Amino acid sequence: MSQYSFAVPPEAADLLPDSKLAELQQAFAEMDRNQDGKIQLDEYLDCLLAQQKAKLMQRFAYLDRDKDGQIDFEEFLLASEPQYPLLKKFREFDGDQDGLLTTAEISQIVDTLEFPLTAADLEKLIDRADENGDRRLSYNELLGAIARFGFQ
Repeated sequence: MSQYSFAVPPEAADLLPDSKLAELQQAFAEMDRNQDGKIQLDEYLDCLLAQQKAKLMQRFAYLDRDKDGQIDFEEFLLASEPQYPLLKKFREFDGDQDGLLTTAEISQIVDTLEFPLTAADLEKLIDRADENGDRRLSYNELLGAIARFGFQ
């Protein structure tokens, strides 16, 4: 049985470090399934499709949050609409479901999430975020506050 080999250009050894050249030779050998020293289109596609399939399977596993082997619509929403989880939380804390958070509702969020804010700090935050001065925050005002002040 003959040992598999393929032609490596002589200058490759001069231009590339041994470790890099060995890595490339290994990659080539893995793609050249029929070991003829050349990579045919089907070998190339099979290799790249297998790599993409592995990445897609990893992504699917990430999206399948309850690990039931399926992506339901809420899991799809969570992945596709970055603001969905925040909007969902906003609705949970909006006790009267009027689309606005009162000072009491905001205080509940601060307490529930254990933010290290004093009552005075909370008042300042609301004052800065409340664009129309009604002492209640809309979803967009809250989103703006998070964007402006949330990561300080």
